[in-house]
Amino acid sequence: MRKPTTLKDVAGALGMHKSTVSLALSGKGTISAETRKRVSQVAKELGYEPNVLAQRLARGTETATVQILSGVLDVGLATEKILLIQQELSAHGFEVPLYTWHSHSTSKENSERQAAQVRSLCRQRPRAIVCAVQRLPSAILQELDGYQARGGIVISYDIEVPYEWDQIIFDREENAYRAAMYLLEAGHRKLGLGMSHLREPLSPTDPQAHRLRGFQRALAEYDIPFRPEWLFHTSTYERGGAELAKQFLALSDRPTALSIVNDYMAMALMTELSRAGVRLPEDLSLIGHDNQPIAAYCPVPLTTLTQPTDRIAEAVVTQLLERLRGGDATPKRLVIESLLVERESVARL
Repeated sequence: MRKPTTLKDVAGALGMHKSTVSLALSGKGTISAETRKRVSQVAKELGYEPNVLAQRLARGTETATVQILSGVLDVGLATEKILLIQQELSAHGFEVPLYTWHSHSTSKENSERQAAQVRSLCRQRPRAIVCAVQRLPSAILQELDGYQARGGIVISYDIEVPYEWDQIIFDREENAYRAAMYLLEAGHRKLGLGMSHLREPLSPTDPQAHRLRGFQRALAEYDIPFRPEWLFHTSTYERGGAELAKQFLALSDRPTALSIVNDYMAMALMTELSRAGVRLPEDLSLIGHDNQPIAAYCPVPLTTLTQPTDRIAEAVVTQLLERLRGGDATPKRLVIESLLVERESVARL
Protein backbone atom coordinates (compact mmCIF):
# COMPACT_ATOMS: atom_id res chain seq x y z
CA MET A 1 0.00 0.00 0.00
CA ARG A 2 1.52 3.38 -1.02
CA LYS A 3 2.12 5.80 1.84
CA PRO A 4 0.02 8.97 1.65
CA THR A 5 1.84 12.11 0.52
CA THR A 6 2.75 14.35 3.47
CA LEU A 7 3.30 18.07 3.86
CA LYS A 8 7.01 17.30 4.16
CA ASP A 9 6.94 15.59 0.73
CA VAL A 10 5.37 18.66 -0.85
CA ALA A 11 7.89 20.95 0.82
CA GLY A 12 10.78 18.78 -0.38
CA ALA A 13 9.53 18.82 -3.98
CA LEU A 14 9.30 22.61 -3.87
CA GLY A 15 12.53 23.21 -1.96
CA MET A 16 10.59 25.16 0.66
CA HIS A 17 10.23 24.96 4.42
CA LYS A 18 7.27 22.93 5.64
CA SER A 19 5.77 25.89 7.52
CA THR A 20 5.78 27.96 4.32
CA VAL A 21 3.89 25.23 2.46
CA SER A 22 1.43 24.93 5.33
CA LEU A 23 0.72 28.66 5.34
CA ALA A 24 0.34 28.69 1.55
CA LEU A 25 -2.20 25.87 1.58
CA SER A 26 -4.14 27.25 4.55
CA GLY A 27 -4.46 30.75 3.09
CA LYS A 28 -2.76 32.29 6.11
CA GLY A 29 0.34 34.45 6.39
CA THR A 30 1.85 36.91 3.91
CA ILE A 31 2.55 34.39 1.17
CA SER A 32 2.33 35.80 -2.35
CA ALA A 33 -0.48 34.72 -4.65
CA GLU A 34 2.07 33.29 -7.10
CA THR A 35 3.65 31.11 -4.40
CA ARG A 36 0.28 29.92 -3.16
CA LYS A 37 -0.66 28.91 -6.70
CA ARG A 38 2.62 27.05 -7.20
CA VAL A 39 2.31 25.21 -3.88
CA SER A 40 -1.30 24.25 -4.58
CA GLN A 41 -0.39 22.90 -8.03
CA VAL A 42 2.49 20.73 -6.78
CA ALA A 43 0.40 19.44 -3.85
CA LYS A 44 -2.31 18.40 -6.29
CA GLU A 45 0.20 16.70 -8.61
CA LEU A 46 1.65 14.71 -5.70
CA GLY A 47 -1.79 13.70 -4.44
CA TYR A 48 -1.43 15.50 -1.11
CA GLU A 49 -4.52 15.51 1.12
CA PRO A 50 -4.56 17.65 4.29
CA ASN A 51 -4.59 15.81 7.61
CA VAL A 52 -8.03 16.83 8.83
CA LEU A 53 -7.33 15.54 12.34
CA ALA A 54 -4.16 17.64 12.63
CA GLN A 55 -6.08 20.71 11.50
CA ARG A 56 -8.77 20.11 14.10
CA LEU A 57 -6.19 19.61 16.83
CA ALA A 58 -4.46 22.82 15.81
CA ARG A 59 -7.79 24.63 16.17
CA GLY A 60 -8.51 22.84 19.45
CA THR A 61 -11.65 21.18 18.08
CA GLU A 62 -12.74 17.55 17.69
CA THR A 63 -15.02 16.08 15.07
CA ALA A 64 -18.49 14.94 16.05
CA THR A 65 -18.75 12.68 13.02
CA VAL A 66 -19.40 8.95 13.12
CA GLN A 67 -19.29 7.44 9.65
CA ILE A 68 -21.37 4.42 8.64
CA LEU A 69 -20.08 2.15 5.88
CA SER A 70 -22.34 -0.45 4.31
CA GLY A 71 -21.99 -2.97 1.51
CA VAL A 72 -25.78 -3.29 1.30
CA LEU A 73 -28.56 -0.73 0.96
CA ASP A 74 -31.92 -2.37 0.34
CA VAL A 75 -35.65 -1.97 0.94
CA GLY A 76 -35.48 -4.29 3.94
CA LEU A 77 -33.71 -4.77 7.23
CA ALA A 78 -30.20 -3.70 6.19
CA THR A 79 -31.46 -0.17 5.66
CA GLU A 80 -33.67 -0.32 8.76
CA LYS A 81 -30.63 -1.06 10.93
CA ILE A 82 -28.72 1.85 9.41
CA LEU A 83 -31.60 4.24 10.05
CA LEU A 84 -31.95 3.09 13.66
CA ILE A 85 -28.22 3.56 14.28
CA GLN A 86 -28.26 6.99 12.62
CA GLN A 87 -31.29 8.07 14.62
CA GLU A 88 -29.79 7.03 17.96
CA LEU A 89 -26.36 8.53 17.30
CA SER A 90 -27.95 11.76 16.07
CA ALA A 91 -29.82 11.96 19.37
CA HIS A 92 -26.40 11.88 21.07
CA GLY A 93 -25.24 14.87 19.02
CA PHE A 94 -23.24 13.10 16.29
CA GLU A 95 -23.25 13.73 12.57
CA VAL A 96 -23.76 10.32 10.94
CA PRO A 97 -23.09 10.28 7.17
CA LEU A 98 -23.60 7.02 5.28
CA TYR A 99 -21.26 5.64 2.62
CA THR A 100 -22.39 2.67 0.57
CA TRP A 101 -21.61 0.97 -2.72
CA HIS A 102 -24.52 -0.34 -4.77
CA SER A 103 -22.49 -2.68 -6.93
CA HIS A 104 -22.53 -6.46 -7.31
CA SER A 105 -19.14 -6.39 -9.03
CA THR A 106 -16.46 -8.31 -7.15
CA SER A 107 -13.63 -7.43 -9.55
CA LYS A 108 -10.23 -6.51 -8.16
CA GLU A 109 -10.46 -3.09 -9.83
CA ASN A 110 -13.81 -2.34 -8.20
CA SER A 111 -12.59 -3.49 -4.78
CA GLU A 112 -9.48 -1.33 -5.03
CA ARG A 113 -11.54 1.70 -6.03
CA GLN A 114 -13.82 1.19 -3.02
CA ALA A 115 -10.82 0.72 -0.74
CA ALA A 116 -9.33 4.01 -1.99
CA GLN A 117 -12.57 5.78 -1.08
CA VAL A 118 -12.49 4.28 2.41
CA ARG A 119 -8.83 5.31 2.76
CA SER A 120 -9.85 8.88 2.01
CA LEU A 121 -12.67 8.70 4.57
CA CYS A 122 -10.28 7.38 7.21
CA ARG A 123 -7.95 10.35 6.62
CA GLN A 124 -10.77 12.62 7.76
CA ARG A 125 -10.37 10.99 11.19
CA PRO A 126 -14.00 10.71 12.33
CA ARG A 127 -14.69 9.91 15.98
CA ALA A 128 -15.51 6.36 14.87
CA ILE A 129 -16.51 4.22 11.91
CA VAL A 130 -19.50 1.88 12.15
CA CYS A 131 -19.40 -0.79 9.48
CA ALA A 132 -22.06 -3.19 8.20
CA VAL A 133 -19.58 -5.74 6.92
CA GLN A 134 -21.78 -8.03 4.88
CA ARG A 135 -20.59 -8.22 1.26
CA LEU A 136 -17.73 -5.76 1.80
CA PRO A 137 -14.52 -6.84 0.02
CA SER A 138 -11.45 -7.71 2.06
CA ALA A 139 -9.63 -4.63 0.72
CA ILE A 140 -12.05 -2.36 2.61
CA LEU A 141 -11.80 -4.41 5.80
CA GLN A 142 -8.01 -4.16 5.61
CA GLU A 143 -8.24 -0.38 5.31
CA LEU A 144 -10.46 -0.28 8.39
CA ASP A 145 -8.04 -2.51 10.29
CA GLY A 146 -5.20 -0.15 9.43
CA TYR A 147 -7.32 2.81 10.53
CA GLN A 148 -7.90 1.22 13.93
CA ALA A 149 -4.19 0.33 14.24
CA ARG A 150 -3.46 4.05 13.84
CA GLY A 151 -5.75 4.88 16.76
CA GLY A 152 -9.19 4.98 15.14
CA ILE A 153 -12.34 3.31 16.46
CA VAL A 154 -14.10 0.66 14.37
CA ILE A 155 -17.30 -1.16 15.32
CA SER A 156 -18.74 -3.65 12.85
CA TYR A 157 -22.04 -5.49 12.87
CA ASP A 158 -23.87 -8.40 11.19
CA ILE A 159 -21.18 -10.82 9.96
CA GLU A 160 -18.22 -11.92 12.08
CA VAL A 161 -14.85 -10.97 10.57
CA PRO A 162 -11.29 -11.95 11.63
CA TYR A 163 -10.25 -8.56 12.97
CA GLU A 164 -9.56 -7.25 16.46
CA TRP A 165 -12.23 -4.60 16.76
CA ASP A 166 -15.65 -4.44 18.47
CA GLN A 167 -18.22 -6.65 16.70
CA ILE A 168 -21.98 -7.02 17.06
CA ILE A 169 -22.76 -10.29 15.31
CA PHE A 170 -26.13 -11.49 14.07
CA ASP A 171 -25.70 -15.25 13.89
CA ARG A 172 -27.14 -16.14 10.47
CA GLU A 173 -25.64 -19.61 10.57
CA GLU A 174 -27.52 -20.39 13.78
CA ASN A 175 -30.62 -18.80 12.27
CA ALA A 176 -30.57 -21.10 9.24
CA TYR A 177 -29.72 -24.09 11.45
CA ARG A 178 -32.71 -23.46 13.72
CA ALA A 179 -35.06 -23.03 10.75
CA ALA A 180 -33.95 -26.34 9.24
CA MET A 181 -34.13 -28.09 12.62
CA TYR A 182 -37.69 -26.86 13.09
CA LEU A 183 -38.67 -28.48 9.80
CA LEU A 184 -36.80 -31.69 10.62
CA GLU A 185 -38.43 -31.92 14.05
CA ALA A 186 -41.80 -31.51 12.32
CA GLY A 187 -41.08 -34.74 10.46
CA HIS A 188 -39.79 -33.38 7.11
CA ARG A 189 -36.85 -35.15 5.50
CA LYS A 190 -36.91 -33.57 2.04
CA LEU A 191 -35.70 -30.02 2.68
CA GLY A 192 -34.78 -27.24 0.27
CA LEU A 193 -33.21 -23.82 0.78
CA GLY A 194 -34.07 -20.64 -1.14
CA MET A 195 -31.40 -17.92 -1.27
CA SER A 196 -30.94 -14.74 -3.29
CA HIS A 197 -27.84 -13.41 -5.06
CA LEU A 198 -25.87 -16.60 -4.48
CA ARG A 199 -22.34 -16.10 -5.83
CA GLU A 200 -19.55 -18.58 -6.36
CA PRO A 201 -17.22 -18.73 -4.61
CA LEU A 202 -19.03 -17.57 -1.50
CA SER A 203 -17.27 -14.68 0.24
CA PRO A 204 -16.73 -14.94 4.04
CA THR A 205 -18.70 -11.70 4.41
CA ASP A 206 -21.63 -12.95 2.32
CA PRO A 207 -24.63 -13.79 4.56
CA GLN A 208 -25.52 -16.69 2.25
CA ALA A 209 -22.32 -18.53 3.16
CA HIS A 210 -23.37 -18.53 6.81
CA ARG A 211 -26.93 -19.59 6.02
CA LEU A 212 -25.79 -22.46 3.83
CA ARG A 213 -23.48 -23.75 6.57
CA GLY A 214 -26.29 -23.67 9.14
CA PHE A 215 -28.70 -25.46 6.82
CA GLN A 216 -26.17 -28.18 5.97
CA ARG A 217 -25.24 -28.62 9.64
CA ALA A 218 -28.87 -29.40 10.53
CA LEU A 219 -29.15 -31.96 7.72
CA ALA A 220 -25.93 -33.63 8.85
CA GLU A 221 -27.28 -34.07 12.39
CA TYR A 222 -30.16 -36.09 10.93
CA ASP A 223 -27.80 -37.91 8.53
CA ILE A 224 -29.68 -36.50 5.54
CA PRO A 225 -27.62 -35.79 2.39
CA PHE A 226 -27.61 -32.25 1.02
CA ARG A 227 -29.26 -32.13 -2.41
CA PRO A 228 -27.83 -29.35 -4.61
CA GLU A 229 -30.90 -29.40 -6.87
CA TRP A 230 -32.94 -28.19 -3.90
CA LEU A 231 -30.69 -25.18 -3.32
CA PHE A 232 -32.60 -22.48 -5.19
CA HIS A 233 -30.74 -19.44 -6.59
CA THR A 234 -32.91 -16.39 -7.30
CA SER A 235 -33.17 -12.63 -7.23
CA THR A 236 -34.29 -11.10 -3.97
CA TYR A 237 -37.64 -10.13 -2.42
CA GLU A 238 -40.86 -10.66 -4.41
CA ARG A 239 -39.15 -11.20 -7.75
CA GLY A 240 -36.98 -13.88 -6.21
CA GLY A 241 -40.02 -15.64 -4.80
CA ALA A 242 -41.68 -15.77 -8.22
CA GLU A 243 -38.48 -17.15 -9.76
CA LEU A 244 -38.24 -19.76 -7.01
CA ALA A 245 -41.83 -20.86 -7.70
CA LYS A 246 -40.96 -21.55 -11.35
CA GLN A 247 -37.89 -23.58 -10.35
CA PHE A 248 -39.90 -25.54 -7.79
CA LEU A 249 -42.76 -26.32 -10.16
CA ALA A 250 -40.30 -27.57 -12.79
CA LEU A 251 -39.05 -30.33 -10.47
CA SER A 252 -40.36 -33.87 -10.77
CA ASP A 253 -39.03 -34.75 -7.31
CA ARG A 254 -39.87 -31.89 -4.95
CA PRO A 255 -38.95 -31.13 -1.35
CA THR A 256 -41.78 -31.17 1.20
CA ALA A 257 -40.42 -28.13 3.04
CA LEU A 258 -38.43 -25.00 2.17
CA SER A 259 -36.44 -22.57 4.27
CA ILE A 260 -36.61 -19.13 2.61
CA VAL A 261 -34.13 -16.44 3.60
CA ASN A 262 -36.52 -13.51 3.23
CA ASP A 263 -40.18 -13.18 4.22
CA TYR A 264 -41.08 -11.17 1.11
CA MET A 265 -39.61 -13.89 -1.07
CA ALA A 266 -41.62 -16.48 0.86
CA MET A 267 -44.82 -14.48 0.39
CA ALA A 268 -44.38 -14.25 -3.39
CA LEU A 269 -43.49 -17.95 -3.57
CA MET A 270 -46.58 -18.82 -1.55
CA THR A 271 -48.83 -16.77 -3.83
CA GLU A 272 -47.42 -18.22 -7.07
CA LEU A 273 -47.60 -21.82 -5.84
CA SER A 274 -51.17 -21.37 -4.63
CA ARG A 275 -52.15 -20.19 -8.11
CA ALA A 276 -50.52 -23.34 -9.51
CA GLY A 277 -52.60 -25.56 -7.22
CA VAL A 278 -49.95 -26.38 -4.63
CA ARG A 279 -51.57 -26.55 -1.19
CA LEU A 280 -49.77 -24.85 1.68
CA PRO A 281 -48.81 -26.28 4.07
CA GLU A 282 -50.28 -29.67 3.05
CA ASP A 283 -48.11 -30.10 -0.07
CA LEU A 284 -45.28 -27.77 0.94
CA SER A 285 -44.26 -26.26 4.26
CA LEU A 286 -42.47 -22.93 4.39
CA ILE A 287 -40.38 -21.20 7.03
CA GLY A 288 -39.10 -17.67 6.49
CA HIS A 289 -36.52 -15.34 8.00
CA ASP A 290 -36.62 -11.83 9.49
CA ASN A 291 -40.25 -11.69 10.76
CA GLN A 292 -41.03 -8.65 8.67
CA PRO A 293 -44.62 -7.31 8.91
CA ILE A 294 -45.67 -9.11 5.71
CA ALA A 295 -45.13 -12.50 7.41
CA ALA A 296 -48.30 -12.24 9.47
CA TYR A 297 -50.37 -11.24 6.39
CA CYS A 298 -49.28 -13.91 3.89
CA PRO A 299 -52.07 -16.06 2.37
CA VAL A 300 -50.99 -18.63 4.94
CA PRO A 301 -49.45 -16.78 7.94
CA LEU A 302 -45.73 -17.49 7.79
CA THR A 303 -43.67 -19.21 10.47
CA THR A 304 -40.38 -17.33 10.58
CA LEU A 305 -37.33 -16.39 12.62
CA THR A 306 -36.74 -12.83 13.73
CA GLN A 307 -33.85 -10.55 12.88
CA PRO A 308 -33.97 -8.16 15.88
CA THR A 309 -32.90 -4.92 14.21
CA ASP A 310 -33.64 -2.81 17.29
CA ARG A 311 -31.41 -4.98 19.51
CA ILE A 312 -28.61 -4.93 16.92
CA ALA A 313 -28.75 -1.14 16.54
CA GLU A 314 -28.95 -0.60 20.31
CA ALA A 315 -25.93 -2.85 20.87
CA VAL A 316 -23.90 -0.97 18.23
CA VAL A 317 -24.65 2.42 19.76
CA THR A 318 -24.11 1.25 23.35
CA GLN A 319 -20.72 -0.25 22.49
CA LEU A 320 -19.69 2.83 20.52
CA LEU A 321 -20.50 5.19 23.39
CA GLU A 322 -18.64 2.93 25.80
CA ARG A 323 -15.61 2.88 23.49
CA LEU A 324 -15.62 6.68 23.20
CA ARG A 325 -15.57 6.95 27.00
CA GLY A 326 -12.32 4.97 27.06
CA GLY A 327 -11.61 2.23 29.58
CA ASP A 328 -10.87 -1.39 28.72
CA ALA A 329 -9.37 -1.56 25.22
CA THR A 330 -10.08 -5.28 24.77
CA PRO A 331 -12.27 -5.77 21.65
CA LYS A 332 -15.84 -6.80 22.52
CA ARG A 333 -17.75 -9.49 20.64
CA LEU A 334 -21.52 -9.71 21.19
CA VAL A 335 -23.62 -12.36 19.42
CA ILE A 336 -27.33 -11.67 18.90
CA GLU A 337 -29.63 -14.56 18.03
CA SER A 338 -33.15 -14.75 16.66
CA LEU A 339 -36.47 -15.88 18.06
CA LEU A 340 -38.86 -18.33 16.39
CA VAL A 341 -42.34 -17.05 15.59
CA GLU A 342 -44.71 -19.96 14.91
CA ARG A 343 -47.68 -19.44 12.61
CA GLU A 344 -49.49 -21.74 10.16
CA SER A 345 -47.15 -22.39 7.24
CA VAL A 346 -45.48 -25.59 8.53
CA ALA A 347 -47.33 -28.90 8.56
CA ARG A 348 -46.24 -31.71 10.90
CA LEU A 349 -45.83 -35.02 9.13
